[in-house]
Amino acid sequence: MKRFLTIMTAACLFCACEKAPSVITDDSPEYTGKMVVIYEGEDFEQTGIKVLGEFNEDKTSVDIKLQKVKFVPAMPVRIDVTIMDIPVTASGEGTWTFEGDGITPWAMGGPYETYRVDDLHGTITENSIEFSLGFYNTKKQENYPTIYSGSL
Repeated sequence: MKRFLTIMTAACLFCACEKAPSVITDDSPEYTGKMVVIYEGEDFEQTGIKVLGEFNEDKTSVDIKLQKVKFVPAMPVRIDVTIMDIPVTASGEGTWTFEGDGITPWAMGGPYETYRVDDLHGTITENSIEFSLGFYNTKKQENYPTIYSGSL
């Protein structure tokens, strides 16, 4: 039994080594804005959506956390989704652009591989964030274009 517990503990530690979202803190910039998801050809719009953004130390990437979002009207709960390690580039004084493709977001405590973030493009300024992306459902092979615009 002791050997079994040792093996299980080692397996859990090995699995936990995958990078979890850790950059975002309570003092990360918080934006409030509007998110629109195109679902079944219709705009599913939500207002008051909060997004946290945090640059890494050398400002080469940013993590973005969408808080309490629904992606389709029938979704029974709201979830937090974090898109990590998005490469950023300074594109002017106080303006940063970012883009990414093929990113596995984190949701509900771990990598959420059912959905992949594709064609992500955005801008962060001193007071605002805007981005567009596609949440691609890998099981259904459907894409859900999503647009967000928010300010501090």
